Amino acid sequence: MSPSNFNEDLRASILDWLWRGWSSLGVAGAGSANARTDHVIDVEVLLLATTVWGRRDPRLFDEALDWLCLHGSLVHMQRLKNLHKQSGLGDAPVLGAMADVAQQQSSQVKWKALAAPTRPKGTLEALFVGGSGLTRVNDPVFARHGFQRGRLELRQMSLAPSPAIAANLWLKLRCLFGTSTRAEIMLHLLTSGPMTAARMARLSGFTQRSVLLPLREMALSGHVIEPPSPPRERVFPGKTPAKRHRGPSLAYSVRAEEWSFLRTWNDPADFPKHVPVTALLAACQSLDGVTEEGDQETLAIRCREAVKKHRVQLHQQGWSDELGLQQRMTGTQWLDHIAEKLPLLFQSL
Repeated sequence: MSPSNFNEDLRASILDWLWRGWSSLGVAGAGSANARTDHVIDVEVLLLATTVWGRRDPRLFDEALDWLCLHGSLVHMQRLKNLHKQSGLGDAPVLGAMADVAQQQSSQVKWKALAAPTRPKGTLEALFVGGSGLTRVNDPVFARHGFQRGRLELRQMSLAPSPAIAANLWLKLRCLFGTSTRAEIMLHLLTSGPMTAARMARLSGFTQRSVLLPLREMALSGHVIEPPSPPRERVFPGKTPAKRHRGPSLAYSVRAEEWSFLRTWNDPADFPKHVPVTALLAACQSLDGVTEEGDQETLAIRCREAVKKHRVQLHQQGWSDELGLQQRMTGTQWLDHIAEKLPLLFQSL
């Protein structure tokens, strides 16, 4: 495996995935294909990934920032911060600079918590890889966050997410229910079927308690089905009580036909699926910095260590088998496997 080829193919696949996602949400991206209609778009993950790989595509970065300034009210700030903290995905100083721009351009107070500069004052770092976008006049907002780039000029051509595109279901639900935990709950129940509060919290990036309380309230409406509590067995002296299981029988659910009015699209025939990619992107971010130089054996060790940090989340989100984490391979065999597999995964998303 050539490290440069691996990096080039993987970055190109991720950038293509980012373009497709943002274009489906309404970003002005001429010539960009839309995301898969049967996969729901996660705007928080899209934004965090853009802070990393968007630095290699100035046009993508600025168009995503343009959308953020116009429609950033649909971003769930607490979830954004939770995902960044839990997975490590995203570049915090770049996210802070984008939040600062969004706060000034849109006057949305909620961005203030992220807009404070986190880097010490000193020499400015080029925002875009390769020095693209550098001019004699630096943008003052990005300079305050330690980055050098030309003055930002947003085109304000981004559209609101179309409710007729199935992939935009997540933001469609936020428009209905507000940017709240309730919208996240409905998203998972509609796209993944019956689900326990614990798994829902893990996928959403919230605590179990913050999900369980609104879930129980929503169940009072009769439109969210609460699982029956397991019967309590009377325990007599000298008898061991039966073990109480908290499995599929305690999963919350909805009747999909009651929510068919949300399907304002022709493709797919049902609701799109939610495919979590936070751990996959976080692993790619860790890999991005270790595959620049070295022989095959050294690269294999570095890559295994980089991916190992995300092993638990990769397993929870169902990527272990795809990445060969459970297979017995030598270091170089595994390296060749992920070098081929990762770009293909993002092309399929």
